[in-house]
Amino acid sequence: MVLSERSDSFQSLRSLARIRYEAGGKRGRFDAAVLVRRPHRLRLEAFSVVGAALVLTVDEGMVTGFLPSEARYYRARTSRASLYRATQILLELDEMVALMLGLPPVDPKAAWNVGARELRRVRADGTTDILTFDADGAAPIRWQRLSPSGNPWYIATFEDYSDTPAGRFPLKIRLETPPLKRSYEIRYDSPELNVTLPESHFVQELPEGVVRVPLPSPTG
Repeated sequence: MVLSERSDSFQSLRSLARIRYEAGGKRGRFDAAVLVRRPHRLRLEAFSVVGAALVLTVDEGMVTGFLPSEARYYRARTSRASLYRATQILLELDEMVALMLGLPPVDPKAAWNVGARELRRVRADGTTDILTFDADGAAPIRWQRLSPSGNPWYIATFEDYSDTPAGRFPLKIRLETPPLKRSYEIRYDSPELNVTLPESHFVQELPEGVVRVPLPSPTG
């Protein structure tokens, strides 16, 4: 199946990116360096005019956010809730990692109902995943997760596909969460796929003299 083949083809990523977001009535954008390694590793460095504004690292054990301007570390055990506090994206870690690798955050080996350019699956919790593919049926262009009542919880689109040694990769990924009225867009610049990324890239040690505080809530 195309879905399984694509899932096996993309295992890690290193790239510069432009990230846009809209949340709580506010819009913003920033440049960043993104490192991703499946299934549970993520690093994002947001840039400012004077250097890194935020360094966020995530692995199976810990979510850590470092604010250099404040010499302050935010830290919490990795969970869906702590990821939401750090990113305001309400996904599991493996789902977030898959999405940033241009993959729909679904189980590719599950049983799917096959339609014309579409795959559909009802999950154990009553939600439904729907995947839409391009005209060739070779790459996903849209993922939706519907609530048990049929309302969209998540909508992701995959655009601007580029040919790479690992396969066709979307340079633009957009995620919307209609219930939260939030959207996020990431546009990659010359991504490197399936590169070796050491474990040390995804862990931040706390040096002496910094303040360690719990991750704040999404509402502050």
